[in-house]
Amino acid sequence: MPRILTVSALYLRDADTVFAEALSFQEMAEATRGVATYKDLPKGNFVEGETYTLNVTVWGVMRNPNYQVHVERLDPLERVVQSREFGFMIRNWDHTLTVVPEGDGCRWTDRIEIDCSWATGYMAWVGSKLYRRRHVNRQGEDITAAITRA
Repeated sequence: MPRILTVSALYLRDADTVFAEALSFQEMAEATRGVATYKDLPKGNFVEGETYTLNVTVWGVMRNPNYQVHVERLDPLERVVQSREFGFMIRNWDHTLTVVPEGDGCRWTDRIEIDCSWATGYMAWVGSKLYRRRHVNRQGEDITAAITRA
C-alpha cells in the first residue's frame, strides 16, 4: 500500500530565494551530504518537462542506478515543483515541493507519495531520514516528518 511522506521546515529567509535554491541540482546534492551521493548529476537547475537520469547511493550501500526524475510542473510564481520519479525498486516517488511565506520567513514542504511494493514502508522511512537531513543541512528550523497510508 502506498505511503505519503510529508516533511516540512521553516526557513528564516525570503520564500523566493529559498525556492530558487530548491531548483538547483548542486544545492540538492550538497544538502544531502551524509546520507546520499549522486553520480552524473546535471549542472544548473531543474527544468519543467525535462527527464533526468541520476545514479543515487544512500548510506553508501543502497544503490539506485538510472533513477528517473521527470519534472512535471515547475511554477516559480506559486513556488511549486512536481516530479514523477522511479527506479530500481521504486515504482513511484511522486514529489511535490512547495515554499510558502510564513512569518519572517517561509515554510518548505515536501509531500511524496511512495510505492515500492513490499518495501514501501521501509523506503518511506529512508525518505524521511533523507529529507530531514536535507533540511538540517540547509539550516531549516521546526522540521517535522510524518508518514501516513495513502
